[in-house]
Amino acid sequence: MMISRSRVRSYAKLSKPRIVALLDLAAVAGALLAYERGAFHLIAFLSMLVGGTLASMGASMVNEGLEADRDRMMKRTSSRPTALGIVSAREILMMGSILVSLGSIIGVIANLLTAFFILIGALIYIFVYTIYLKPKTYWNIVIGGFAGSAAAWAGYASLSGKFDLPSFLLGFLIFMWTPGHFWSLALRYKDDYARVGVPMLPAITTERNSVLAIAASNFLMIPFAMLLSIYLGLGYLTVSLVASLVLSYFTLRLVSRPTSEEAWRSFKFSSPYLAIILLAIVIIKII
Repeated sequence: MMISRSRVRSYAKLSKPRIVALLDLAAVAGALLAYERGAFHLIAFLSMLVGGTLASMGASMVNEGLEADRDRMMKRTSSRPTALGIVSAREILMMGSILVSLGSIIGVIANLLTAFFILIGALIYIFVYTIYLKPKTYWNIVIGGFAGSAAAWAGYASLSGKFDLPSFLLGFLIFMWTPGHFWSLALRYKDDYARVGVPMLPAITTERNSVLAIAASNFLMIPFAMLLSIYLGLGYLTVSLVASLVLSYFTLRLVSRPTSEEAWRSFKFSSPYLAIILLAIVIIKII
């Protein structure tokens, strides 16, 4: 049976393409961080990238299916196809589950460690973050950050077959980046989360406390970005230092003016910050 274009667009929207693109960049950066001059295992790299993309899309779809009822009550998410009833929760849960399974199987072509990280990233996002932690504790996005780490670890494993210190540092950088980034967004939409009873940190404490948590997350993350220069050299150190100084500027502004508007400015730079760090790894390793 043919799938209509509008349905394809709905599936695409529910797959959270911007998040998937950032996860793909993390995976590519991980792969190139592992790459040493010599044979480039293209099949392993492509199977990791395709498998990881499909699994990430699938996990996002499952997340949307599980949260359809909650999304209808939140201003930020009320226009999602599942919230509007364009796509049923059951349909998108099934589609997402298929993509997670298919992506994990494709990852086996690279090696079992790659497939493991692809699968574990999806499972953390679905079961640990969405189902278990998100409705219960403000630690949800902290522990859920390991889902993003798994993308980098899958990329690294695809060309090395290993999980070692450089791999850990890259993944832990993403883990440390996640809370400050997401809490900045949540501070802007704290009323949404309070309305549906989700204990995102900004929804259960003061703006001042939320801002201090965002600042702590950002400043604790920066050393992990710096440490990667051990493996990537002076060029990477320069780029990461400049990007970190800009992030620090926005963070200090937020601390001095703990408002949702300043939090939004911090959020708007935190995504490019991680992308700059990851692109720096890719470019330096290619050069």
